[in-house]
Amino acid sequence: MAAAKWKKTVSFGVALSVTVFLAVEYVLALGPVTKREGESACRALSPSLQSPVLGTLPTLAPDFQAQDYTGKMVSLSAYRGRVVFLNFWATWCPPCVEEMPSMEVMTRELGDEPFTVLGLASASSWPAVRSFFPSGTSMTVLLDPPEEGAEIGKQASRYGTTKLPETYLIDKQGRIRYYFVNMRDWKTPTAMQCLRSLINE
Repeated sequence: MAAAKWKKTVSFGVALSVTVFLAVEYVLALGPVTKREGESACRALSPSLQSPVLGTLPTLAPDFQAQDYTGKMVSLSAYRGRVVFLNFWATWCPPCVEEMPSMEVMTRELGDEPFTVLGLASASSWPAVRSFFPSGTSMTVLLDPPEEGAEIGKQASRYGTTKLPETYLIDKQGRIRYYFVNMRDWKTPTAMQCLRSLINE
């Protein structure tokens, strides 16, 4: 009786070990597929992989400091360890205005993830930027004042942006992985899959 019980226990142990082994192999195999699917989703959004100023991507994102609405200076490097959605925009830019609602939805959707939206507004002062968000915003909006006589902010120009909007997706290591010229609908399943693929790395 004891021998039969022991044999049954061993059989159960072997079956459990095999099940665990197969589950681990499945998860390991699934990882690269998920990553490939994420990369495909990002490519489907038609990013540019070559920046006229920063060169071939991925490349380390130039650090900067910009003022938040309280007057505090915020640095890009403070967000290392998080995926950063760096968007250069302006209140006077029609495609930026059209893009912004989808960015709000995306920001709320990913609010619990290691993910930050930095919206650098090409503006000399806060009043026009504040009035653009009468009910507030989930995004982190920073001021990017242009040089005198220019329309595009200093930091946007430093990144090579000449027309707004432009978006740079920066991974947790601080590298620009993709950049997008002109607007996108960031609340689509494809866009969310792209962003989550970087978040899950």
